[in-house]
Amino acid sequence: MIGSLLVLVVGFILFSYISVFYLPVISRKQEREGVELARKKLKWLSSKILKTLSVELEIIYKNKESIEKLDKSMGIVFVSNHQSNFDIPVLVVSLCQDIGFVAKKEMSNWPFFSIWMKKSKCVFLDRKNPRQGIKDMKKAVEIVKDGYPIVIFPEGERSKTGEIGNFKKGSFKLATDISGVIVPVTLKGTYDIQKTGDWKIHRKRKVTIVVDEPIFVETLSQEEYKTISENVKRKIEENFN
Repeated sequence: MIGSLLVLVVGFILFSYISVFYLPVISRKQEREGVELARKKLKWLSSKILKTLSVELEIIYKNKESIEKLDKSMGIVFVSNHQSNFDIPVLVVSLCQDIGFVAKKEMSNWPFFSIWMKKSKCVFLDRKNPRQGIKDMKKAVEIVKDGYPIVIFPEGERSKTGEIGNFKKGSFKLATDISGVIVPVTLKGTYDIQKTGDWKIHRKRKVTIVVDEPIFVETLSQEEYKTISENVKRKIEENFN
């Protein structure tokens, strides 16, 4: 109960602050500068929300230097398991690249947060309408091609048990269509902050993030290319367990 109220109050105050002072600034900037500023402010906002909940973050990079050196023009896609609504602020804070997301369409109606996701070049995916979903994924591909790193959750929805579900192969087209870079990311612990279908938000939880080695699609063999979704899932599961 306390956690839920804290997030609502602090979130409202912080969203109001950055919206009043920074949305006008972003609207006057060139597109790339505006997106980069929006992503930085989303990171600042996410860090404040996590601190409000006293979340303990353990961030593990298999090779941080290799991630930091990635050229955004190559097309960077972070592929993560999906446990909670709090996956987004945790990933925004934890990853060394400023990121956007492929998120469910319903989030486009979230008050305040959706504004900043749109300014950060996030894509809202309609999974109930296959034709629109294809258009949404094509939009995401163009965003990645333009040099904006993005996160996708190949499970398609939050875990109902805290365990990792099945990966949808279509999620990997974001990287494979442009021979880009895939970075497997493992999340563990956000499920304990807020479970699927539960409005309660819990404080003082530990969350572990493991960022694996980047996978360069253009260097994959034909067999590795065919099994990329299985291989990425295996890496995420190994780090989870």
